[in-house]
Amino acid sequence: MIASPGDVQTERNIVREVVHEWNATNSVSRKAVLLPIGWETHSSPLMGAQPQAIFNWQVLEQSDLLIAVFWTRLGTPTTEAISGTVEEIEKNIAAGKPAMIYFSSAPVALDSVDRDQYDALTAFKKSCQSNGLYETYESPSQFQDKVRRQLSQTLNSNPYFTNLLSTSSSSTTTSAVLTTVPNLSREAAELLKPPLLSVVTSWCLPFLAGQLCRPVVEIS
Repeated sequence: MIASPGDVQTERNIVREVVHEWNATNSVSRKAVLLPIGWETHSSPLMGAQPQAIFNWQVLEQSDLLIAVFWTRLGTPTTEAISGTVEEIEKNIAAGKPAMIYFSSAPVALDSVDRDQYDALTAFKKSCQSNGLYETYESPSQFQDKVRRQLSQTLNSNPYFTNLLSTSSSSTTTSAVLTTVPNLSREAAELLKPPLLSVVTSWCLPFLAGQLCRPVVEIS
C-alpha cells in the first residue's frame, strides 16, 4: 500500500512504476504479483464510520507491505493518531507487516509550507530514529532508484515475505501435483469420460421487432 499526505503525488506514481517493473521481471519466477494499492484506486464511498476507519478496513488491512512517503506535510489528524498516514504506519507495524518510510529533502519554497504541518513532520521524523530505519532522498530520480533496489531487498530478505512467498510456492506445487491425471486403462477412461456437448442445429424465434436465435444442444 502507498501511504502519504497530499504533497508527494510524483512519488506515489513512481512507486507504482517500480512495482510494475518488479512484476514484469519477477512475477513468473517468484509466482507472485504485486498490486500497488492506495486511496485513489482502492477505496470506495461508504457511510457509518470515521473516514480513516473505513479506509483502514477497505485498503490497509488487505495490504502486506506499506510504503510511506513524506515531504513537507504530515497529514490530517485522525481520532487515533496525529495523521492518517501515521495511523496507517502504526497499524501496519502492529499487524506484523513491514513498513518502508521515505522522507524527501528536496528544496521547497518556504512561503508554500504550512509551518504547523512541517513542525509536526519534523517531530515525527525524529521519533522514527529510535523506532527503526528510514530513508531520505533528494530528487524523484533518486527516490525511484532507492525504492527499486530496496523493494527487492525487502521482498527477498524480510521474514514476512520469505514465509509468504514460500507458502505460495508450496501451494502452487501441491496444486499441480493434485491435478495430475493418473494413467488409466482404456475401459476406465471410457467409464470416466464426461458427456460431450455438441450443437447439432439452431433455430430462431420471433422476438419483438427482431429475432432471437437459440442453439439446440444435444448430449452425446
